Amino acid sequence: MIEARLKDLEQMMKHKMANAFESVRKAFLHLDTDQDGFLDLENFLAYFSNEKNINYNDLKKLITDKDSKKNGKINYNDFSRWMGNAIHQSEGFYFRHDSKVNPQYERNKVTMLKKNAEA
Repeated sequence: MIEARLKDLEQMMKHKMANAFESVRKAFLHLDTDQDGFLDLENFLAYFSNEKNINYNDLKKLITDKDSKKNGKINYNDFSRWMGNAIHQSEGFYFRHDSKVNPQYERNKVTMLKKNAEA
């Protein structure tokens, strides 16, 4: 019985995350309201506060199960393993580009522009 409740809770969470975020990084940063680099029970409760069927104990158990260190806090790697496939659908995952600007490329570009201006 509890396994079914946990599975339903997890499916609801993945569905909501997939519809709300375009990248795992953005989802993690949005949920990490205290910016400590971890997601705990309070972070999830705050995000899913509008959901009426959230059972506190079930959510706590689910988070503990997904936490590799079993300390009640989920780091980015654990979150990515857990929610990654739900947020990045498999057919679009390899074609998605969510990265920031490449700093090395930008530095080289500025250097080349300066050299061309001097020449």
